[in-house]
Amino acid sequence: MSLIIMAIASGFSYGYVHTSLMAKTPLETAQNFANNSKIFLVGIAGWLVIISTDLIVTFSFCTFFISTNRKISMITAGIRLIYTVFLILAVYQLVAIRFIEQPTVFANDITELLGYFEQIWSFGLILFGLHLIGLGYLSIKSVHVPNVLGYLLYLGGVIYIIIHAVKQSSLLDIKTVQSLENELALPMALGEMLLAVWLIYIGLKKSLLTDK
Repeated sequence: MSLIIMAIASGFSYGYVHTSLMAKTPLETAQNFANNSKIFLVGIAGWLVIISTDLIVTFSFCTFFISTNRKISMITAGIRLIYTVFLILAVYQLVAIRFIEQPTVFANDITELLGYFEQIWSFGLILFGLHLIGLGYLSIKSVHVPNVLGYLLYLGGVIYIIIHAVKQSSLLDIKTVQSLENELALPMALGEMLLAVWLIYIGLKKSLLTDK
């Protein structure tokens, strides 16, 4: 359930709020932040929901897969915790924007903070890709999860690593990277979302059997 809540919050805070406030020039972006301060604040609240649910997911996966392989489960959880630290650092850049009293005067500062947000989060998503690969391994080894979900997690993890390694190295221009990211958004997220649905299904099934 936390994974699904996280996906909804991410779609709102990043997919809607962040994307809609970004503009072609620093001044236009600053004006958007100044004119939409309330929706920006709600977007930050959404990021806090993402961070909170991320921690729940980390410990839930660790608990669920620990009987499959304790060592890999702990390492996978540790990688996701480190990713969450990077996410917190990235969101802090957005919080800092909230305290700029005259956004249009400090337009370049806002652009710089937004750049830091993207860069820090992007680096964290490389770690997230490694986490998905670990999760894929555990899913394949687990008797409770269909192998196909493990392979989808492998695929998503590899795509995350490649996309954000390219972004960090600046091998391609940002528009090309964003285009690739948009085109590959489904395979990147599909494995984890289907795993969430599967875990809810087997959890409900087990609960019904217990009630009987």
